[in-house]
Amino acid sequence: MKASTNYIAKLIQKLLRGQETVAERDSIEHWRRSDKRNDNLIEEFREAKNIEQDLNFFADLDEGEAWRKVDAVRYNRKINYWPFLRIAAVFVMLFGAALFYLSHKQTNESSKTANNKTLRKDILPAQSGALLLLADGSVVPLENSVNTLDPKIVVAETKGEVATAQALTTEPSIEYNTLVVPKGHFYKLSLEDGTQVWVNANSQLKFPVKFDKNERRVILDGEAYFEVSHDTKRPFYVESKGNEVKVLGTHFNINAYNADVRTTLSSGRVQVSHSGESLFLEPGEYANFVSGRLSKGKADLEHDLSWHNNQFYFKKETIVEIASTLSKWYDIQVKFKQDVALNKVYTGNFKRDVKLSEVLEMLTYVCNLKFELNGKELTIENK
Repeated sequence: MKASTNYIAKLIQKLLRGQETVAERDSIEHWRRSDKRNDNLIEEFREAKNIEQDLNFFADLDEGEAWRKVDAVRYNRKINYWPFLRIAAVFVMLFGAALFYLSHKQTNESSKTANNKTLRKDILPAQSGALLLLADGSVVPLENSVNTLDPKIVVAETKGEVATAQALTTEPSIEYNTLVVPKGHFYKLSLEDGTQVWVNANSQLKFPVKFDKNERRVILDGEAYFEVSHDTKRPFYVESKGNEVKVLGTHFNINAYNADVRTTLSSGRVQVSHSGESLFLEPGEYANFVSGRLSKGKADLEHDLSWHNNQFYFKKETIVEIASTLSKWYDIQVKFKQDVALNKVYTGNFKRDVKLSEVLEMLTYVCNLKFELNGKELTIENK
């Protein structure tokens, strides 16, 4: 029976590394849903230090010995409730021992950490915050408070940390404000038509104080997820690096950090155009503009929308691409030692709202690399 424990451990290893097949993912999801404690156990592994050691411990749990003990109980007792004892013994041994091991280990580690005065400071994940550059040139920081900006616009923070832009006067011409979200931050903005925009770190969104009566148009540099308010009389446009996305009401993501622009459609229908060339996207499709060519295909929504879903999901990405994502999210500088293979690709997924040390622990396990953080400078080298 020990093989089944090994099998679960191997599935967890593959899950944490993002290497599981569709069938294996179905198996681990079925196992997770079968008992809340199973799901808790996986989360313990995600958050634990020395993950390889933890999984090896889990794989080495002697389920066969548990069976032998239960069989001994069944032999010595004539009452026929051995099926219950068998299940209970195996369950307690596997999950109780594993959870006890992890919690005990983490307690020891916490104690060691408290006594180690030489530990460097950790870095928190991105926080909500931005700067608003008004049409008149003034700058207003957006924080967890209510800011009355000027007679043209009011920005109010809600419980969900959403800035609501609302025009108070009618302007003869369209004036644009610019939301600047620096590294180490993110922001959710509600435009005057009710459209919701989640703006990722190191991004800018230019939007009008009040939309035109015939169209709604914003300009994006960086990455943002849009939930566009439906308005058949005024189509919504997003411009980004020469690309134009036209919608009436839909949910989609645009990644325009560099010259390559990727639009991923979650629901609804959009038209993507560049230099006179156009194509339409259905839900679950993406459009790429790369090297002057516009193309589309079936999207991996889990990957493309991972940042909006509070996840890091690296799928066959180089350490350079991974480091670029971490640099934006944690506001750090990254250096590579000469021996690091920059073209090697890695796959893995884990939570986004955790401290940098937890992400580096997972990456150490997935990438087999060594990470050293000194202040806000991260050095990456081979183990």
